[in-house]
Amino acid sequence: MLGFHPPLEPDEIPYSWLVTYCQLSGLPSARGLLEQLHIAHYQLASQFPGYIPFISGQSHVSAHEVIHEHTILPVFQPFLHPKTYSSAFANLATGRASNLHSRMSLVANRINSGTVLRACPECVESDAKTVGRAWWHVQHQLPGCLVCLKHSEPLLEVAVQRRALILPSEINLQHNDVLMNVDVQLTRLANDVWRSRTSLIAYQHITTRYRHRLVETGFASNIGAIRQDKLRHALRAYWAKSASPAVQQLLVDSSYPETLFRAKRAKFHPLKHLLLIGMLWGSWTDFCEYKPCECVTSDRAGAKVLNEGETDADILYLLQQGKSLRAVSEQCKRSVIYVKKFALQNNIPVKTRAKRIFGADIALIVGLLKDGIKTQQIATEVDYSVGAVEQVLSQHPGLVEKRHQMRFNAQCHKHQNCIIQALAEHPEYHRSDFQRECRASYSWLFKHDKDWLYSVMPEAIPRSKRRGGY
Repeated sequence: MLGFHPPLEPDEIPYSWLVTYCQLSGLPSARGLLEQLHIAHYQLASQFPGYIPFISGQSHVSAHEVIHEHTILPVFQPFLHPKTYSSAFANLATGRASNLHSRMSLVANRINSGTVLRACPECVESDAKTVGRAWWHVQHQLPGCLVCLKHSEPLLEVAVQRRALILPSEINLQHNDVLMNVDVQLTRLANDVWRSRTSLIAYQHITTRYRHRLVETGFASNIGAIRQDKLRHALRAYWAKSASPAVQQLLVDSSYPETLFRAKRAKFHPLKHLLLIGMLWGSWTDFCEYKPCECVTSDRAGAKVLNEGETDADILYLLQQGKSLRAVSEQCKRSVIYVKKFALQNNIPVKTRAKRIFGADIALIVGLLKDGIKTQQIATEVDYSVGAVEQVLSQHPGLVEKRHQMRFNAQCHKHQNCIIQALAEHPEYHRSDFQRECRASYSWLFKHDKDWLYSVMPEAIPRSKRRGGY
């Protein structure tokens, strides 16, 4: 143990203090010191390090203060259930941080974190002049943070290995990055959330605010049905110029932001919330102080939200608007049978298709089936359900086998024509050339019609002449 311990500087992350502690030890092997302290098995540069109790004891700073002032955990607080956050805080304070990433669903969110540290060149020089050493600032490690708000400088990134011990003064401080307005906005958002320390709004009310705002901005209908495609394209356009790899990774995810509203019990990374808040409000303060306008009342955007337990009212409203049973079933997440029963109970006329097929229609359907026409197309032409057409098909086992053979022959002709066309265009090709140029057709024929394939392919090159042999 050291007789002298470095102070925990304001805004310094625990990893930075640990690196300085190891350097001041004077021991030739930092690995040996970490093993002596029983913390060598931790991922040292993790966002949620398991050695908080050790740092608290050595620096004489309470674990509560270390977590709230020197880690990024507070930025997660508004977006986690209070019980989940309290549990994560207690685990971190007692050194049991091994399962925090899974408990807060950081693994499921697929946002890479904990292996990259960021620093501002101006902060490094200023810290070295005023204190005598530079350290990693927690504000630079917040989700989506790419800019130092103090100096308006782009941050430098460095990948840190699991057990590496480095300080910002040891990295190359040269950069040619250009600041983007959206990156400055995202950085300010993350900093405001982190500085607030406590949740200003109830966790369960966050998505409700989203829905109210989406109705106001035209991204949701008056009954709370979100226009997901429109919202997704707007998010991609708004953050398209961001230089953050994590942001760009989210923007190409087809499930974002839809899952924010569909998976009610899921936990989401703060970055997913910040992107939506940034586009809809611009700042964290505006989001917290937001009040829905009079045109978005609770009976239009709250009581008629499809996931709030009043699904029957939504079904009735949609049916009265002339929506089909299947469309209402898909939107309200209820079976078609349930929607139909509800419609009949409320005397709403329902257009149903015939359940039984008689003589002439059966003959017509069988004839179309023999021609190889798809069952969906037949159902549309004869105005029967697909299930009714498939029932007719099941009564003719020979017809089922014939249709299978027709589809097989169609595939075979398609791939054979592809090979024949390639043979006509490239008579000088060898077999490997055709395999490369017509890979899908070559592979299909090799599996299903090898005899025909080899009958039209050029003769194989003798083994003695392959690979430049003579």
